[in-house]
Amino acid sequence: MYTLALRQLVLDWPRTILVAIALGAIFGVILVLKGFEQGQYHQLARTVENRQADLIVAQSGVSNLIAARSSLPQLMRATVESIPGVRVAHPLTTMPVIYEGHGIKTPIYMFVYDSGGGPRHVMQGISRQRGRGIVIDVSLAEKHDIGVGDSMSIADFGFEVTGISERSSALFMPFAFINYDGMIDFMLESEIAPDLSAFPLLSYLLVELEPDAAPAAIADAIESQATEVDVYTAAEMAQNDIALARSMLGDVMGLLVLVSYVTGILVVGLIMFAEVNTRLRGFGVLKAVGFSENRLVLSVVTQAFAYYLLSVPIGLSIALGMAALINSIAPLYYVKVMTAGGLLTTLLAGGVVAIFGGVLPIVRLRRLDPNIAFSRV
Repeated sequence: MYTLALRQLVLDWPRTILVAIALGAIFGVILVLKGFEQGQYHQLARTVENRQADLIVAQSGVSNLIAARSSLPQLMRATVESIPGVRVAHPLTTMPVIYEGHGIKTPIYMFVYDSGGGPRHVMQGISRQRGRGIVIDVSLAEKHDIGVGDSMSIADFGFEVTGISERSSALFMPFAFINYDGMIDFMLESEIAPDLSAFPLLSYLLVELEPDAAPAAIADAIESQATEVDVYTAAEMAQNDIALARSMLGDVMGLLVLVSYVTGILVVGLIMFAEVNTRLRGFGVLKAVGFSENRLVLSVVTQAFAYYLLSVPIGLSIALGMAALINSIAPLYYVKVMTAGGLLTTLLAGGVVAIFGGVLPIVRLRRLDPNIAFSRV
């Protein structure tokens, strides 16, 4: 039966190609949806990684770097740097702001840094700036047609764009980077001055350790000397941010992927049902000469699974092409198709979809009258 099913695919190769393309398009969409979700998690992990810290000190009760408000005492840096094993503690302040350009409002997550934690991948301009200089993500620059040397106003305060960075966005927000001189001017001269108490002057400390220092021991030492803080490794903070994003996106993306899988089952079932109807006389002949119903069903399921195997490279090519297109025209929405977990899950689920779709015409086969083989067309 396996040979019969495969020969049928070869004999009717135009139909085989069209079916493989149709299924490939469905699996390509599923891979893009999964890749979109994985891309958001990757951006969050990359955001923490790009701060280049062994340990991250945050306000007690705050466990995230993104979408969280942390406020540390001004003297906390000196306290942390006095602990043996700590090489340096870089101050970092985060604040969400709104940029309005051409009548379009865009939320921005602003990082204020001094000696560490700034932009890692500057594609134009310079990464270091003074005073009113600002480095912005490429997605923000493209959306509002901003270039190096241009001015941009945030809360009625004018910045000069000194650099444009890439891979500096997460949770649908582009990042911007300024230094503490710029932050002080921004807080005193912008429209946020009346609400100055709502913004922290110090949010986090990015701790670099001595080469022989044990991160867990240093974290315990910091927390024992400063009870108002919590200390995380970079990996722990990244996982916390991913967990936050998963709580926000997981259900929605899971529903979209589920709908795509159901669509795939229905499409495979429709294709195989039409296949059975087209070959009723052939199946009738096989049934008349003694082939069991189970063997006929196995033939149909084998053919459905063969369609799926042919559609896998097509679907992967479509997904990679769509991901490249999205990443180029909308870098804010990163799509990461080639993740081991997501790809393996989708491929296994796709195989199950193909098998279920192949089983759908089973009722038609079981009701098939062998006498149809001898009926006149």
